[in-house]
Amino acid sequence: MVTFPDDYPNSVRHFLLIGFLSMFIGAGCFFYMGVNRKVNSIMHTVVFFICAVTACSYYANWSGLGVEYKTSDETPRVIFWSRYIDWVVTGPLIVSALALQSKSDTPTVISLSGNVVLYEICSLIGAMTVAPYKFMWWVASLIFLGMVFMVLMQRLNNPEGYGGENLQTMTYLVICCFCMYPIVWIVGSEGTAALGLSQQTGLLCITDVVVKLGFSFLLLNSIDEETAAPLNQSSQQYV
Repeated sequence: MVTFPDDYPNSVRHFLLIGFLSMFIGAGCFFYMGVNRKVNSIMHTVVFFICAVTACSYYANWSGLGVEYKTSDETPRVIFWSRYIDWVVTGPLIVSALALQSKSDTPTVISLSGNVVLYEICSLIGAMTVAPYKFMWWVASLIFLGMVFMVLMQRLNNPEGYGGENLQTMTYLVICCFCMYPIVWIVGSEGTAALGLSQQTGLLCITDVVVKLGFSFLLLNSIDEETAAPLNQSSQQYV
């Protein structure tokens, strides 16, 4: 009888705990930055929810919730299905924030968010399905993810959109990290199980921290740079 979290390898529990603490601290920092900011910004709320939802997901996995011991495959697999629920929420928030920062219109935001949701749904169904059918769901998820990348690159190269190094850095960061997830899926427990559970959990933890905390700090930094000039100009009026 397999029970979680008792049957987790120690390294898996450590990575899950690191992910939870990183996102919990990040959510606290972003909340503090938001309430102490003179000019309210929706982006502070967005990055707070990104980290808060992910922290809940990691804590659920660490405590043994949101995880399934899949025995329908030839080799038993451990599936962390709660992280797909996490990404159904946080994925659209990330791409929507990136799109809004590039001054995208509403149809573009909806397209990006919808494709991310479909990507995650296909990945989840594939994770719960046996071979060879699950690999078709993985291919379908790649198609939706490719659409996301295509729209992001179009907005990055659009001269009417917001430019600058911050937008380029954030876009490439999101694309590179998003590429890691289907790779880990196909070599991890959901796919071929060629990768050990500890290595899979560690890679996902590192990628989550980079794409969510790194993206959030870059996003808030770009907002501060945009608002710095008008704030300085208005303060000079009273000198």
